[in-house]
Amino acid sequence: MNCLDARRALGADPGRRTPELEAHLAGCAACARHADELLRLERTLRRALEVAVPAAGARPAAAPWRAARPRTRWLALAASLTGVAVLAAALWALYPREALASALVGHMRHEPQAWQTAAPVPPGALAYVLNRAGIALAPDAPLVSYAQSCWFRGWFVPHLVVQTPDGPMTVMVLTHEHVSAPTLVDEGGYRVLIVPAARGSLAVLTRGPVGAERIEAVVARVAAAVSFTG
Repeated sequence: MNCLDARRALGADPGRRTPELEAHLAGCAACARHADELLRLERTLRRALEVAVPAAGARPAAAPWRAARPRTRWLALAASLTGVAVLAAALWALYPREALASALVGHMRHEPQAWQTAAPVPPGALAYVLNRAGIALAPDAPLVSYAQSCWFRGWFVPHLVVQTPDGPMTVMVLTHEHVSAPTLVDEGGYRVLIVPAARGSLAVLTRGPVGAERIEAVVARVAAAVSFTG
């Protein structure tokens, strides 16, 4: 079982464990943390939905309570629903970024040849990929050794590999994917950093134990070199 399969299984039922999932979680710290976060959120959500309801046949001691009881119960229900809404917003803020990182890693598995050359892409081929996405790169951008226009989550996006002192890194300019804050995810042998951009977001993927600050430096350099023309 890989990280993408594990997270899909956890998303379907965070409390269910198969032998394959247990084995993956034992060897993958990132997915184990993900599983713990999902279980904590599920417990919190369950508590928010636990609204105390009077037992059948129970009678209030005084008339004023009889008049107030429906309002009190509605207030309790409203408070619980508010809690659910807050938790749903938290889930939406966190897990779309995780899902985006998983989709990027899955996409990389279909293009292993992207890492195999360090020679610069011919200018005409690079211009075609960039123009199709409505972007341009400044002359001081990192050397691009691979460039393809890839179908990704409903859009054609530029899939580039740039050469850096830490080896090749994949850059994907995702003009239709919006994130509110930088997200660093370790999955399937990759480190994925997704950051907000002037339009959409930028994602950088690298293999091996490259420090986050080194990846951030590449993201900053690429972001400074990208301009949007379309």
